[in-house]
Amino acid sequence: MQLSFLISTMWLTITALFLPVEKSVLSGKITDPAGRPVANANILIMKKGRELVAGITSGEDGTYRQEVAPGMYDVECIAAGFATRRYVDVPVRENTNNVLDFFLEKEDGLEETVVQQYGSLPGNGHSKPGVLTADELRSPEPDIAVKYDEIAVREKRETERAAKTRATMLKAEPASKAKRAPAADKVVIDGARKDVTYTFEAPDDYKSYEEVTIVADETKAAPPPGAPAQPSPRAGLLTAGEWSDLHNWNRHWADLLADGEIDTYQNMYGFFPKQRFTVLLTTEQDFPLADVAVTLKSAGETIWEARTDNTGKAELWAGLFDKKEFTALEAEALVEGQKHDLGRLKPAKDGINRFRIEAACKAPKNVDIVWAVDATGSMGDEIEYLKTELLDVIGRAKGRNPGLSFRMGTVFYRDVSDAYITASSGLSGNIAKTVDFIKKQSADGGGDYPEAVHSALEEAIHLQDWSKEAIARICFLVLDASPHQTPEVNASLQKSIREAAKLGIRIVPVTASGIQKDTEFLMKFFGLATNGTYVFLTDHSGIGGKHLEPTTDEYKVEPLNELLVRLIAEYTTISTCEGKSTIRFEDDPQQQQPWQALYYPNPASTQFILELPFDVQSVTIYDSEGKAVRKLEKPVAGQNTVIVSDLAAGFYTIRILKDGRMQSGKLMVVRA
Repeated sequence: MQLSFLISTMWLTITALFLPVEKSVLSGKITDPAGRPVANANILIMKKGRELVAGITSGEDGTYRQEVAPGMYDVECIAAGFATRRYVDVPVRENTNNVLDFFLEKEDGLEETVVQQYGSLPGNGHSKPGVLTADELRSPEPDIAVKYDEIAVREKRETERAAKTRATMLKAEPASKAKRAPAADKVVIDGARKDVTYTFEAPDDYKSYEEVTIVADETKAAPPPGAPAQPSPRAGLLTAGEWSDLHNWNRHWADLLADGEIDTYQNMYGFFPKQRFTVLLTTEQDFPLADVAVTLKSAGETIWEARTDNTGKAELWAGLFDKKEFTALEAEALVEGQKHDLGRLKPAKDGINRFRIEAACKAPKNVDIVWAVDATGSMGDEIEYLKTELLDVIGRAKGRNPGLSFRMGTVFYRDVSDAYITASSGLSGNIAKTVDFIKKQSADGGGDYPEAVHSALEEAIHLQDWSKEAIARICFLVLDASPHQTPEVNASLQKSIREAAKLGIRIVPVTASGIQKDTEFLMKFFGLATNGTYVFLTDHSGIGGKHLEPTTDEYKVEPLNELLVRLIAEYTTISTCEGKSTIRFEDDPQQQQPWQALYYPNPASTQFILELPFDVQSVTIYDSEGKAVRKLEKPVAGQNTVIVSDLAAGFYTIRILKDGRMQSGKLMVVRA
């Protein structure tokens, strides 16, 4: 077997030396512990800061080859069943075939990703320019071996929220070993580090659990060098943005598909969101038909199942998990127990498939929301802030929609080696129960980078008791790390996403600090497949670690709580039977009913009417990229006509500013 290693390495070396090379190339071969080639491995070539430059897949013979500009790169190899290996600071020399081989170890034999620094490996002076030899790569003692967490290991923080906290001690050792007096430690109290000293001395007959008081010294520990002081958690501090790839399909997502930028991530997780079909169902009077089951079929075989949202729109997908190409696809809808054949569909790039069906004007009143939250240690920098934001959103969302029946549930998840994998509270109309459950959660565990995301979705999608009829079902997935990358996990994710679409559950990821590009695109896949959107925290708040800059065009930065309240309102608002859409305002304590503005028709082709209950500061219309395309300064109460004939067909957001608060609604512009 050693002979095969030598032959392989010699051949690659000879190729590098004697074949003409006019461009800078990074190439190599991936092999397993027995020297066999590893096919379909993902090789990610990244600049510092984890910016993806190229992603390729190894061939059947385990080899890869990629042209890149000269420079320093981090190169990572990911293959199912093997521990991920990354080399940092790999030089790519100009006009050279730079050879970098990967020798992978079985995943069960290595619990952590090995990160090796190219420049400090034994034998630093390579015998041949541009070639890293097999002996050097297989050095059993790399200079750097760390947990996979953006190379740097995150500090785990305890999240005690009061100056005097009660904690439960685990059952002590035998009486002779029960006495102990720990030294000073640190916890986080009201958002700041504080020195803590505590003592515990058990009686000789101690054999049970005992509560111990931890008293915090009020002296604040200095923050890490260069780190800003963190404010006490309160709603409105975290900042975020939203990006809908569905609304930016032809102007953004189609380009990503065309240039191959996301091929690596599609292959990595088995999601191929390319063949999209959009269906819009309304009554003869253009009232949206919400929560209608729609099925995409090919030759009688069910390809995809979805449900219409509050606007009457359903997103259907073909070949989402296998890239299978379809040419003739048909759809059917089940309205009030009766099947309606919708016939052949045109793809989303060619527009929306609109259908009018004779049906009664009615819509469900139920709203189900499940909050699925990563509670591993890496979330410690933001989880207390996120909990505060979620509690604020829960109260405001329910208060702004008095005519709807809300149920909420939660799933907090960690990883397979932690105290628990998932801890959940079921969907319930008792919102106080959900609030109490959230308050009790804290961040701990984890350790490696991937977490049990698939287990969280299994719990949230398959085990929660979702309403049979609802105007909206939403799963907010809050996380800062990817799922484990194995075929079994990918299959679980695909099953959960398919079921979510079938049940009409929108998945709205909310990504926190530490997210990486592969996870970002997986979250985008989730949003696309389930008619959701992508939400991401930003650095503007100064809270938590560094946040990944999203793959978007322009986007609007908002307080996270305002953004989530806005999304819930947009997902639950429906037109009146007269065809008027509503924008609700915060409750005025002097009013019996909440204020609301009306706008119609929706969809609109040339213009629409906006009825305001009072004078407002401004009304702005934003396109799907977050750009302001129309603005009315100080419109007055009553009817206001807004021209949209010059706007491209698509989805727009209407935002009304009053007393410094912004309320919003969705408008669809179509061409007659």
